[in-house]
Amino acid sequence: MTRRTLVALLLLAPLAVAAQPAVEAPLTRVLRAVVRDDGRVDYRRLAAEHRDDLHAALRAIGAQDPAALRTDAQKTAFLVNAYNAHVLERVLATGATHVERQDLFGALFREPLAVAGQSMTLDQLEHGVLRRQDRVGAVRVPRSLRALRPATVDPRIHAALNCAAVSCPPLLDRAYTAATLDADLGARWRAFLGSSRAARIDGRGRLTLSSLFDWFAEDVEADGDPLGDAILAGMPRQRAATYRRHLAGRSAADLRADARVRFAYDWTVNRSR
Repeated sequence: MTRRTLVALLLLAPLAVAAQPAVEAPLTRVLRAVVRDDGRVDYRRLAAEHRDDLHAALRAIGAQDPAALRTDAQKTAFLVNAYNAHVLERVLATGATHVERQDLFGALFREPLAVAGQSMTLDQLEHGVLRRQDRVGAVRVPRSLRALRPATVDPRIHAALNCAAVSCPPLLDRAYTAATLDADLGARWRAFLGSSRAARIDGRGRLTLSSLFDWFAEDVEADGDPLGDAILAGMPRQRAATYRRHLAGRSAADLRADARVRFAYDWTVNRSR
């Protein structure tokens, strides 16, 4: 290695480190300890043994320099980690067992939180930043938050964001990183579509789909494929063959209009039993 190359690497090193959110190490310790194989979360262990790690991750999330998040992968990995970490903290703080019945919606999604030196709600993070919506509710997304947006909407984020409900795609057992983001999002999307959380057929041949496909159909269909084909494309081959007659060529509008198709979501908090 030449001296010039070494000097260049040393000059670039602070930028590389700064671009990697410090949230990843403590959040990974939390997730490896509390995420179960069935996707449920051991909140008792989180409270007893890993509260400090979670708070360290949240401090790093609040203190992150947004200017250091330069690529779409860095932004997306950081924002997904921020969302998931704050949801864990809100469930821990409230002790809720059902998102809807105990009005955890307000505490989870609409209370301002510190993210990358700014105040935003999780609704703003998800819809205004990651989904690039101009308004969240009746409020226009501030320019400072729009600056954090990835250039495009990746529908696979909906298999990575976890809102603490049983029907959510399960948490990954480690923090997301920019280096492995594409592979991780692809794996989470395929795992979700391969599970009964995404789709199931009952004994009468009726199809139940996750409400995520109803709420975020525009994200999934943005590339031009109808929702049914996008779902089939992510399923394992054998499973896709089973669902083909229910989904092939069908848009979200088609599926919503079909009386034999329903969208459902279980908002029970994903506490381990």
